[in-house]
Amino acid sequence: MTTRRKPSKALTKILASIDEDKLRRTRERMLVACKIADTLKVKGLTQKEFAKMLGKSESEISEYLSGNRNFTFDTLSDMAHSLGIDLFPLSFIPTKRVSKEEAEVKLPKTRKATVYDMGYIRTISQSFGAWRTYPTSSCLSLAI
Repeated sequence: MTTRRKPSKALTKILASIDEDKLRRTRERMLVACKIADTLKVKGLTQKEFAKMLGKSESEISEYLSGNRNFTFDTLSDMAHSLGIDLFPLSFIPTKRVSKEEAEVKLPKTRKATVYDMGYIRTISQSFGAWRTYPTSSCLSLAI
């Protein structure tokens, strides 16, 4: 049977001074680091071997796994891919491969002005609430 010790006053004060967002981010970063570390252990990989797989230094991997370095999305994606794990449970979102031709968006190099005949426009007069006709320029030109 183990007994729990009371946290020190200094530790309690430090924890109380950390805002909720920072605690949440740190917790989630550590959960991801634990999942990666557990996967390394299950696969029998050392941090050095994992670093070599990713083209990173062993000290970088150590910093990621200890929570001292923030993960970038690209780094997490590379780590998940190299370990064959899913760190982003987004697989429920349907995706489709698109050809290069389909992906290209063709835009005109120059914009042409399109002319709209406005003549008179109808608007509500704020003071009386009645419809009134106000003259405008004979056309409105919009660049599209």
